[in-house]
Amino acid sequence: MSPPLRETTAREIIDIIRSKGGQASFSTILVEADRRGTLAWHRTLRRYLDLLVQGGVLAEKERDVGSVNPQQLYSPTGKKPTVYSGPKILELHGLNWDTPIRGLYPVNTDILGLLRSKPLVVSGIHRLAASREDCMAHEVRRDADQTTGTLELVTALAATQTLDLPYLIRRSDELEIGRTVRLLFKKLIQTFTGISQDADGKILLATRQRFLQILRQYSRQRALDLLETPAKGTRGIRMIESLTPAHILNAAGKQLGITG
Repeated sequence: MSPPLRETTAREIIDIIRSKGGQASFSTILVEADRRGTLAWHRTLRRYLDLLVQGGVLAEKERDVGSVNPQQLYSPTGKKPTVYSGPKILELHGLNWDTPIRGLYPVNTDILGLLRSKPLVVSGIHRLAASREDCMAHEVRRDADQTTGTLELVTALAATQTLDLPYLIRRSDELEIGRTVRLLFKKLIQTFTGISQDADGKILLATRQRFLQILRQYSRQRALDLLETPAKGTRGIRMIESLTPAHILNAAGKQLGITG
C-alpha cells in the first residue's frame, strides 16, 4: 500500500518548480527534491505531479528532445485545486442511497483537500472525488444556501460512520458552517444518548448501538472537545435547529438498511 501524500511535500514540489523559473522537467524536480531531502523516489514524485496536474495546480506540457519519450515540463497555474463534491461522491464514501449522476459539482479546495481526494471516472471522464469529510461539509453549506435537502444524507453518514472529526470541523469553519456542524453533532449525541418515547424500538436499538461505538472512539481521541471550541460561521443554523430526533433516526435507519 502506498504511503499517504503529505501537504508539506506537495508544497515543496511546487516551490521547486517556481525556483526553476516557473517551469521544470521531471528529472530536474527529482534531482532538486532529492537534494533538499524532500523525496528521492521517482514513483512517489510521479504520484504528486499527476495529482497536482489533475487538480489544476500544475500545468503539464511535452517537449520533443529527440528521444523515444518526450520531456515533460511542469509549471504552476496559480489556480486553487479543484475536486468534485455532491451526493454522487457521498455514495463513493458509503452512502446507502441511490443518487442521480447529476449530483456532482466542482469545488475549490486547498492542497490538503486535494491530497485527500480520490480518483473517479464518470462517463469516461477522470475526476477527483473530494474526501468524505470535505464532501459532507460542502453539502451542509450547499443545503444552507440553496435548500437542497441533502442535510439528510450528511446526517445519515455522521450517525453511522466514524469521521475525521477534527478535519471536518476545520473545513466547516472555513466554509462558514462551523457552528452548524458542531450543533449537528450535539443533536446526534442528544438523540442517541437520550430517551425517546416515540421512536421505533427496532430502529433506535440498532442505530444507537452504532452511534455509541462511534462516540466512544471520538471520546478516546478527545475529538468531542472540539464541539465546544469557538466556531466560525452560522449558515444553516435554522435547518439544524429544525432537525428532530425522528429525522435523525430515520436517516440513520435508512443508511443501515433498517428502513426503506
